[in-house]
Amino acid sequence: MKIVGYFPGCSLSGTAFEYDRSVRAVAQALDIELREIPEWVCCGSSSAHAVDHEAALCLAADTLAKARKAGLDEVLAPCAMCYQRLATAVHEFTEKPELGRQVAQALGEAPDANLARVRPLNLLDWLEGLPAGQLAGRVKRPLKHLKIACYYGCLLVRPPKVTGATAADVEAPRRMEKLIQALGAEPVRWSMALECCGASFSLSRKSTVLRQGRSIYAAAAEAGADLIALACPMCQSNLDMRQDEFLRPEERRVPILYLTQAVGLAFDLLPQALGLAGHFVRVEPALAAAEARKEAPARA
Repeated sequence: MKIVGYFPGCSLSGTAFEYDRSVRAVAQALDIELREIPEWVCCGSSSAHAVDHEAALCLAADTLAKARKAGLDEVLAPCAMCYQRLATAVHEFTEKPELGRQVAQALGEAPDANLARVRPLNLLDWLEGLPAGQLAGRVKRPLKHLKIACYYGCLLVRPPKVTGATAADVEAPRRMEKLIQALGAEPVRWSMALECCGASFSLSRKSTVLRQGRSIYAAAAEAGADLIALACPMCQSNLDMRQDEFLRPEERRVPILYLTQAVGLAFDLLPQALGLAGHFVRVEPALAAAEARKEAPARA
């Protein structure tokens, strides 16, 4: 059994419990042990990095140091924001070794401790890193006739100096689309895959957030998407819970699923194991519609 370090962070330990549940369920199905970092602390996203750069680096470095002590060379951070904070710290410590040594000493680590040795993984890194054919080989219930809009948002591929994304990925990524195709579903072409959902302005500029959410929804609906797949708790919460605010009552709702929930559905895992009941917009109607399209040719 392969062992991968696991950093659930604050969101997956609270409001995004369904994300955590689906990640763990998919890992178990793939015979992967997620070893949670002992005594992890918040990554400092938003609340720290917006006001104190050094404090934010120390919070991320604390996680990296604990992972290193636990013998973990790779750490899966499913939350896109947590991944960004860990990856940013690794990037800075690689570019500025002296800064890395200073932060390590501040945390009580040895002066020669190399915190940049630990590699943070986002959800795409983790799934893409599986042995060839393992993901598709585990599919028991292909998501045929299900059309999915892959939503990257701000943090999965940008900035490339932190994420390591290629120029093509930064402008027109297809990484999630390839994973969706391995599940038997159809990724749609749409125009808002990389646009910010505005979640950081939920309190200060709600009207802007609603306008942006409406634009993302409209693009996905126009492309014929049955649902939107993503890998960020903030994006999921923002687009899922606000549809009643930016849509008219008669308009069709589009479920906002974590990528691991889509994977779990294709693996034929139980809905409760994937936390599907934790969403505001129900996924069952979208699945039923896809099932009806699948049966239509047979009836004809």
